[in-house]
Amino acid sequence: MKDILCLLLGAGDSSRFWPLSDKHFIPFLGKPLIYHSVSQLFRWGVRNFVIVVNNDNKPNFQIVKSAFPQASISLVSQTEKKGMAGAVLSAKSLIAGKEVLVVGPSDVFEDSLPSQLTKLRASHPDGIITGMTLENYFPGGYLKVKEGNVTGIVEKPKPTELPSNIITFVFDYFKDGGMLAEALEKVEENRDDSFEQGLDWMVKNGRVVKFLHYKGFFGYLKYPWHVLNISAYYLDKVTERKDKGVTIDMSSVISGKVYLGEGVRVLENAKIVGPTYIGRGTVVGNNVLIRQSLIGENCVIGNGSEITRSHIGNNCWFHTNYVGDSVIANNVSMGSGTVLANFRLDEGSIKSKIAGQLMDSGKVKLGAIIGENVRIGVNASIMPGIKIGKGSFVGAGVVLDRDLSDNKYCCKAESSYLIKDNRIDISNKTRQSLRKELRI
Repeated sequence: MKDILCLLLGAGDSSRFWPLSDKHFIPFLGKPLIYHSVSQLFRWGVRNFVIVVNNDNKPNFQIVKSAFPQASISLVSQTEKKGMAGAVLSAKSLIAGKEVLVVGPSDVFEDSLPSQLTKLRASHPDGIITGMTLENYFPGGYLKVKEGNVTGIVEKPKPTELPSNIITFVFDYFKDGGMLAEALEKVEENRDDSFEQGLDWMVKNGRVVKFLHYKGFFGYLKYPWHVLNISAYYLDKVTERKDKGVTIDMSSVISGKVYLGEGVRVLENAKIVGPTYIGRGTVVGNNVLIRQSLIGENCVIGNGSEITRSHIGNNCWFHTNYVGDSVIANNVSMGSGTVLANFRLDEGSIKSKIAGQLMDSGKVKLGAIIGENVRIGVNASIMPGIKIGKGSFVGAGVVLDRDLSDNKYCCKAESSYLIKDNRIDISNKTRQSLRKELRI
């Protein structure tokens, strides 16, 4: 694949990903997702990259560029119309006349793809569109396929009007990037589905576009709870390892595949169940239970806390907390007794609002999703599926049952108390007599 130019579409605003920031830089196993994407493509032999970025994330992509000195990586700011079509057209001059592989860098797939692509590419088609069969509804593009060729693409059809059960994701090959740009310029501007409309125009106008039927794992970051799916995928790849400077108290228990980064300390009576990844400098305190979770660097998992199936960022602090099936960004701290609930009383699927619309997460267990730089006071209760925006504070004793926007302060309304004389005398009841009465 050395002769293919890879076009990575990294300019999306991640608005549906709130309260988390740019999805391309969510860390997994100590590296941002975009690093895993570029590493995989580099491993497949790709050496030439064009990454379409936006003004906000360009500095972060500059860092990614410097991490791969052996590759040729060009950054292009998206200046054309919005969406995927606009991203491709922003790189029009760089892809014209070249074989191009268009990739969504926040999608995760397995290493079986390049061999399938190489096999289909040998027949010299104008394009290859990758898809997979899916039984459940997917809010994306659906393919019409006949005898191995793509005959049509429908973006976000109604669940009752699906043209097939074959969905498409962004891993598409084109013999000539200029041909792709020409097709995209044929469709109406500023449509959400301009990219899909352009591909549909290609197949309707005689271009030979083959269908690559992918059957492996496919993970994507469209909504913030999707982080948990991709965390589980990467955790399955964890190997048992202890970096230098790790200290583990002899009373603690570690079972399964657990990665402990440099300088991690595991204190008395802690239990860690794999697969789990714990970043460097993190302290696992007394009587802590961690199960199947990905935890960042320099965190303090304080006494008596439980973290289960969660994704935790860097520099987070906990103390006697329960964190279940949650996603927590960098620099979040919780007071003692705070609970992130992850299960409805009626045991139903958990819903969460995206852009004001209530959406079904498809998860029976889903805790909170918390942006960076958040503080939560003692004994707060965060209900399942609730999102807390960056820079916000939640006061002590709050029961939060709705999303909290960025940079807000939420506290309990002033309570009134009944105060009266105490008529019960316990001065003659010593602790010793009480123990005798209770037969302790």
